[in-house]
Amino acid sequence: MQSEAVVERVRILTDRIDRLPAPGAVAIRLFEVTSSSTAGIDEVVSVLAAEPALASRILSLCRRCNQDLVQKVETLEHAVVLLGFDEIRSAALSIEICGLLGGDPELAIAVDLRRHAVITASIARTLVARIDGISNLEPSAAFLAGLLHDLGHLVLASVIPGPMAELAESARIRNEEFDETLRRVIGVDGGMIGDRVAERWGFPESLRGVIARAGRGPAGIPDTPNRELELVVGLADAIARNHGLGASGRRPGRSMIREFESALGLEPGVVDAHLAESLSIATRSAETLGLDREPLATHLFRRLGESCAEIDRIRAAGTHAAPRSSGPGSASTACSRFLEDASNVTNRVEFERAVLRSIRDRQPDAIVVFASVIDGEWIGTNPDAGVATPIEGDAAPWIRRELAGRSSDGAAPVQVVGSSAAGMLVGVHGRLDIDHELATAWHACHSLLERGERSRREAEREIAGHRTEIELARRVAVLDADASVAEIAAGAAHEMHDPLTVISGRTQLLLGRSGDPFVDEGIREIHAETSILADLVRGLHGHATGARIATVSIGSDDLLDRCANAAREILPETVTFESLDVTEAVDLCVDVRRITDLTVEAVRNACQTQEDVRIRLRSSIDRADGRWSLLVEDDGPGFGRNSLEHAFDPFFSQRAAGRRPGLGLTIVRRIAEAHGGTASVHNGSEGGGCLVVTLPIDGTTSAAA
Repeated sequence: MQSEAVVERVRILTDRIDRLPAPGAVAIRLFEVTSSSTAGIDEVVSVLAAEPALASRILSLCRRCNQDLVQKVETLEHAVVLLGFDEIRSAALSIEICGLLGGDPELAIAVDLRRHAVITASIARTLVARIDGISNLEPSAAFLAGLLHDLGHLVLASVIPGPMAELAESARIRNEEFDETLRRVIGVDGGMIGDRVAERWGFPESLRGVIARAGRGPAGIPDTPNRELELVVGLADAIARNHGLGASGRRPGRSMIREFESALGLEPGVVDAHLAESLSIATRSAETLGLDREPLATHLFRRLGESCAEIDRIRAAGTHAAPRSSGPGSASTACSRFLEDASNVTNRVEFERAVLRSIRDRQPDAIVVFASVIDGEWIGTNPDAGVATPIEGDAAPWIRRELAGRSSDGAAPVQVVGSSAAGMLVGVHGRLDIDHELATAWHACHSLLERGERSRREAEREIAGHRTEIELARRVAVLDADASVAEIAAGAAHEMHDPLTVISGRTQLLLGRSGDPFVDEGIREIHAETSILADLVRGLHGHATGARIATVSIGSDDLLDRCANAAREILPETVTFESLDVTEAVDLCVDVRRITDLTVEAVRNACQTQEDVRIRLRSSIDRADGRWSLLVEDDGPGFGRNSLEHAFDPFFSQRAAGRRPGLGLTIVRRIAEAHGGTASVHNGSEGGGCLVVTLPIDGTTSAAA
């Protein structure tokens, strides 16, 4: 039975709440009109036009949601058509309620409650929009229900802001549900207050149920036509509170989230992938509704700082309690020492070692096992053996079996400390008593560690996703660029072919006919440069359009000889060249002309390193991989760092300006890949550069270069 003081508090509180202004008539009328199956766009527009401030916010919302439109949204008719009745209804009531209960922007409890409401609403909306198993709800309805689910707490923070802040701090320190603290101190909880306000304001039954049963588990939600909506909002609320996003009091464990997922028929963990998207939506929604505009990333970092401060507070409390202990083996001393150890803990293994030390300091021969939820599954750990074991079903029976199997002292009691809901159990077989203070310290540190690990995993998943997107975007950009270059190159090569043929032919006819040695030298130079340009055009055309390969069977020794002979024909006199065939012959299936062209391009590239370069052509075999390799080595300066990365890019050259670049190594790679092979460059161990073309011995080829 409630005391007279509590009854009086409830009376005063309800009197203040009943004096709160109700939502404006325009917002209520708009809610009714957009819920009607017979309403038209003109009727909705006329209702909105009666409240200019609300109409302005609706237009702003529409512009934010449709920033890519060519034509800007300037009229209410356009906004209603684009948003739809469901979004208009949700936005209008959300804006109105947020305006009524905005509260003091400097009061932490009000800021946290508003942020929690927006985050819960955004998660609920994302779940409905993204998860196939939730198909009977509208995203806008889920958002509105999520925004109003904590109406009772928002109302209390509006009418008694100071006491609410103190009660929130009390719930945090006592690690109890916020509503438990409210019922204990003021005799009512958020659900009771919210239901009273929702009834007075004329909210529909679907919203009243969500508000009245906020914070309950699936078992507390009755089987009504609106059960799915209540489960979705309950799941969103549990996710937000589990991550410490704007919530007060004890946070629900992962098991509560799993219960909601099971009630909705969802696979365990299916909602985790959508949290990042929900937080992004929450930031935009808070700005649109005129609420707290702190970016969620900033909020998460602030939460991390608060968690660290909480550890320091617990440790300080343990240190102050130490002088009251009765000796070095007392519970208070053990708690203080554990908190000292836990201040340096960075992972689960270190946490378990710290717990183990806090037990073994008091009883060295105590037997200890752990059970923790990792990625949604129970994992049992024997810290002495360092062995982790997956646990089927309930973890507590597994702990008792493990302790019974390892103990020789049947009289010593078995203690299972912790909570399955919190995802951590510690089994102790020994004669020491694990007091509440030490167990609470274990639980608090485990909760902080679990949240940190979960945040790290989510950050890693998000970073990996961004990296994948960046890599895909890079590949698409390269493919688009290659396609554009190929199209331009093919057209340019075709257009330049005929003029170059004419120039080359005319220079040959004119050569020797002028009677002037200086003019003849100029004609020879024009002819030589024209030949170079013609080769480049042919290379461009082949690179852009691809070239069919005609493979024949040939021995590797014969192919190497043909490649060496082709290379000698283009070598300057200053270059020293040798060909070595030190491997046994194997049969290859290649286009001989293409492979000799490849070799000529590789040797030309080596000749350009220095005038008196030494070049060696040789082969090697890797029978394990079924590959034959052709190597072109030189004693030049080798490849620079930039060259190693870009050697096969078209027209790349590390030579001085004015010297001829081209497609040399690009053609080499193209021909190698056409034969199912590869091309690579590296620097030799004794200096110089080396180009390696690897071809399959079995002759696997592609259709075109």
